[in-house]
Amino acid sequence: MREPMDKARLSRLCGLRREITRTKRRIAVLESKIERGDADEALLAALCDTRAALTDYLHAAQSEETLLIRYIEEIPDSDVRELFMLRYVDGVRSWQRIAFLAGEHDESYVRRKHNRYLKKENG
Repeated sequence: MREPMDKARLSRLCGLRREITRTKRRIAVLESKIERGDADEALLAALCDTRAALTDYLHAAQSEETLLIRYIEEIPDSDVRELFMLRYVDGVRSWQRIAFLAGEHDESYVRRKHNRYLKKENG
């Protein structure tokens, strides 16, 4: 049985993806400073500790991202799966835009389809 999923957790996916990108940049900056070696020993140790903490955070964020994307990929109905991909992976926030991209005319139809799926999944 799959882990229950809710809109709030799925909605974090777009922000999580941005955080992952920023965290990778932060780690790269720290690694550049560490490689230059122009800092004293105490500062170098602090930079290494910060890099380790950011790396741990990055791994946790990537694990959550993978879990959320796998949840969406495992949706058996391709129409519903596409709604979820548009909303959470592609970051399309407007239900009207999602309806248009999905070939529908009524935003309430795709929103209800999305909500029904989550309700059915979470019983």
